[in-house]
Amino acid sequence: MKKFFTLLLFNFLLALTYAQTPVRLVMHHHLGTNDFALGTGASNNLGNAFNLSALKYYVTKFTIVHNGGQLMTVPDDVVALVTVDGALTTIELGSFNVTNIEGIRFHIGVHTPVNHDDPSLQPANSPLAPQSPSMHWGWASGYRFILLEGMAGVSLNQGLELHGLGDANYFETEVLAQSVTENGGESVHIDADYEKGLRDIDVNGGLVVHGELAEAATMIANFRDYVYTATLGAGLNETSSESGMAIYPNPSHGSFTVAFEGVEGKLTINDVSGKTVQTETIVYGTTSKSLSLPEEGIYFVTLHTAQGTITQQLVIK
Repeated sequence: MKKFFTLLLFNFLLALTYAQTPVRLVMHHHLGTNDFALGTGASNNLGNAFNLSALKYYVTKFTIVHNGGQLMTVPDDVVALVTVDGALTTIELGSFNVTNIEGIRFHIGVHTPVNHDDPSLQPANSPLAPQSPSMHWGWASGYRFILLEGMAGVSLNQGLELHGLGDANYFETEVLAQSVTENGGESVHIDADYEKGLRDIDVNGGLVVHGELAEAATMIANFRDYVYTATLGAGLNETSSESGMAIYPNPSHGSFTVAFEGVEGKLTINDVSGKTVQTETIVYGTTSKSLSLPEEGIYFVTLHTAQGTITQQLVIK
């Protein structure tokens, strides 16, 4: 009997192991409407011209939002130093027993007490080990959370250096974005627009600020509030030929149409918390419904019929 229960426990644990899914965060880097590239001319919301020669920042303490707002905490040892020198960065978060991922939370910077550890004691391949250029400010202040350097001004001949740091500036941000199944796991795709990192910061005459205050702190807050959005189109299916249902336009500014193939049943719309915000009865022979939602956000549109259910994501901007 003891062997039987031991075998039963082993099979249960094995099933849990196989139920886990690799999850990754995929960042698409931009400068405004352009893919990011070092040396590319850009401008902030004040019309100040700039280009970037270096952009690095730490991302730590991730949380996966799934299944109607449930939270799955990623282990603290998952630390990424995002070196922005191209269009894409992929961060492997680990494997988790989650389905229907709806978003991601993460912090900009390095959490305490790790923020005040000695970088030389870190493994050589760790993002927290000594870097070039240095990402560590010193024992008291810890790591540079964001290092942004380049040139600014009308002629792009004024130095631009913003190095933001400090425990008081360790901020969390959340991006609601449905994952897509790819490469043997679930990927959460988000856009990062670094023009917005300099929002409301006057760099026209050049600017050099290193530390926890002033424009350096504003830059970190901008990353929290403005830089990141869901990658529109990732996880969306707008093709009726394969799914039997199409939503257009998607993204929408409020009004949209749901098209389907002459069935009967029910249409439900849920927000990311799982709350049903709208229902519609589908009469046999109907091929489309014109609908609207007043609030911005991500919604899930489900068509219920005798043949089964179809769910698609809808973005209201």
